[in-house]
Amino acid sequence: MKQLLAALAICLTLGLVATGCGGDDDNGDSGDSAATTEQTATTEKQASGGGAAAGKPVEIEIVDIDYDPKDATAKKGATVKWTNTGKLPHTVTKDGGPGADFDSGTLQPGDTYEQTFATAGKIDYLCTIHSGQTGSVTVQ
Repeated sequence: MKQLLAALAICLTLGLVATGCGGDDDNGDSGDSAATTEQTATTEKQASGGGAAAGKPVEIEIVDIDYDPKDATAKKGATVKWTNTGKLPHTVTKDGGPGADFDSGTLQPGDTYEQTFATAGKIDYLCTIHSGQTGSVTVQ
């Protein structure tokens, strides 16, 4: 009986070690599909717009009553550029998080707004015209 318990304990320990060592892609997410999809969308958007690494702003489109991507990632010191590609007016207004407050004022269709982020952390923002229209920028 002692040998069986010892063998079971060893198997459980090895299983935990194997689980802890495998599958981490070092991108800081929890590994769930939502976070992975979110990171992929952000990476694709940065790649298509040149991304912060290339010295170009991280780009977010305002379409209908949504921000695309809804959750973006930028490096500290990077600029984020919002473009109203929809048919309605919008704002980009800080709702919480580190750093200085910001407010784009009303962005008419075709207007853009840029904000440079100097402080790391998650910054939430919203449209003051359309309740429920929210987004975030995670500055690393």
